[in-house]
Amino acid sequence: MKLKGITILLAMALFVLPGCGILDSAQQTVNFTTETTAYMQSLTSFGTEMTTLAEQALTDATARTDLKQQLVDLKEQVTSYAGITVPDYATEIHQSIVQYNETLQSGIDKALTNIEQGRAAFESTGIPESVNKINELLSQVNQLTPQ
Repeated sequence: MKLKGITILLAMALFVLPGCGILDSAQQTVNFTTETTAYMQSLTSFGTEMTTLAEQALTDATARTDLKQQLVDLKEQVTSYAGITVPDYATEIHQSIVQYNETLQSGIDKALTNIEQGRAAFESTGIPESVNKINELLSQVNQLTPQ
């Protein structure tokens, strides 16, 4: 009787435990997609506002301070995005985003230098292009499915 109970318990474990892996994989997908989409939306938002912010920063000290803070905050987002948990099947797209992020970080550093030197914030930074390239990957992120 005891042996039969152990056998049933082991059989149930064989059916239940592999299912946990499926749930974990699905949860990783949801987390990755949610975090990546939120990150890309914040880039889009910044991208649509940056021209106006840069123009204001040229003549308004408060706007200049605000823009610098937004750039610092954006750089922190870019840095933290590299550390998110990535499902195995999403590593390629994540790596593409991280590569664009490296260019974006350099652009942010250049923009901060431009602001300090009184020049147009986004002149020769590559930020608009990097933001656009990252956002082009959004449709690919939304189509990810576990494999």
